[in-house]
Amino acid sequence: MAYVLLMIASLVGLAGCAYFLRKNILVIREKNKNEPKAYKRKLNYVLTGLWYGYLTVFFIGLTVNNLGNW
Repeated sequence: MAYVLLMIASLVGLAGCAYFLRKNILVIREKNKNEPKAYKRKLNYVLTGLWYGYLTVFFIGLTVNNLGNW
């Protein structure tokens, strides 16, 4: 039963990552309209991509790890 709950949590986490990544990309796009410096505009995307990349790898690892326990 614990493995099922971990699988559900990992799938919910992946869905949350996708939802909030999309939401943050839209916020960054609006925020960048007022930013005159190009490197600051690009840095926002890079740091957001790194953060959500790490979260996605974590949740995929959690899913794969718990698939082996079935």
